[in-house]
Amino acid sequence: MNTPASASPPAGIDTTSSPQHSQSADRKGHWLNSERLWLYPCVALACYVLAVLSYLVRVNWLHTGEQLGPIALDYVAFWSGSHLALQGHAIDAYDLVKITAVETAALARPVGILPWLYPPTYLLLVLPLALVSYRLSATIFLGLTLLGFTGVCYATLKSRRVALIAFAAPCSALVLAAGQNGLLTATLIGSGLVLLRRHPVLSGISFGLLCVKPHLAVLIPLALLCSRSWRALAATALTALAMLAASIWAFGTATLMAWVHNMGLISGYVDSGQAALARIPTFFAMARMLHVPTTLAYALQTVAACAAALAVVYAWKRECAFELRAATLVCASLLVSPYLFDYDLTWYGIVIVWFARYAMANGFNRGEREWLVLLWVAPFAGIAVITRLHFQFLPLITVASLAIVLRRIAAERRNAAHSATLLATQEMP
Repeated sequence: MNTPASASPPAGIDTTSSPQHSQSADRKGHWLNSERLWLYPCVALACYVLAVLSYLVRVNWLHTGEQLGPIALDYVAFWSGSHLALQGHAIDAYDLVKITAVETAALARPVGILPWLYPPTYLLLVLPLALVSYRLSATIFLGLTLLGFTGVCYATLKSRRVALIAFAAPCSALVLAAGQNGLLTATLIGSGLVLLRRHPVLSGISFGLLCVKPHLAVLIPLALLCSRSWRALAATALTALAMLAASIWAFGTATLMAWVHNMGLISGYVDSGQAALARIPTFFAMARMLHVPTTLAYALQTVAACAAALAVVYAWKRECAFELRAATLVCASLLVSPYLFDYDLTWYGIVIVWFARYAMANGFNRGEREWLVLLWVAPFAGIAVITRLHFQFLPLITVASLAIVLRRIAAERRNAAHSATLLATQEMP
């Protein structure tokens, strides 16, 4: 694979982004110092504990929090789909009436509309979940995926401080509160990137497992193709095909057709504005919140997806630091689908650790540390800000993040070319 072996700075790098410049800035006292990198996650954890205690008091003692709904409500759809599949009725997971009945029984209360919107491959992955009770299952699933996400961030940038920052990240809290799978998908993409250079087959298996949410994995084969990572690409394809074949063998082809039908259902919800557009961080949702016609909104999303693909080709086709390649792929992947949700922004955490790893070796440019802090808190914006502002700005943050990474790639390549020219000049007789 055509990638550098390490994140060592290229020759001739700008002094504004050199390690010496970064160390000089630290000596001058950047506000985001080591102490604050410990303090802020601890404060966040304390806030989460207070929020949970407040919720419990309102629901169990004051009886004023019924409108809040249960914690990790979305997880009941995963458990119910598993329950139906274990009973030999996997196709019923795609029937809104039947899965709602199971969900209502599991929680002993109405749950609203929580359809099963995932492909049969995801049903295969979560099949064991209903072997235990709903609450125990939710605790195990969410706990393990949180540990997986924390572990991947630590494996990328080995530091106990990084593990604490990932564990306490707002994106982690958001996924736990919603009961969703964002930590699982971030663990898979993060694991694939960590393993890619030394264990390409294992990396491909990790990438291939993302077929459980295929709209997030569209650009991965393109990146592997551009970098000529043939073993990883083959493992990715074989894993996805094996998952698909196993799910069809276990549940039948009817589940595949039912999934396609249900995708039309969610499309209708989003197109008509019935979905919570404030929690859908895509250009499509941004356009719809501005009352742009659906056709034009899809056109805008298509432009974003094409730009994301071009960014991946730019980063992965030619030589540059692997850290920047990884950040580009993860960031660009968030620009492809019109049906992203805020709990998928756990992928911001993977962007943060890869970019931080590069910048710690090569120096931070002005404003980049502040940008990483913005990415860390951004997943909460859908609930806390956009619902009141009525403007979906999260895709703009994603694009700006991608632009920052691409700018560093361009600077690195310019510096490398300049150094090569100087070397060639010095060697001339």
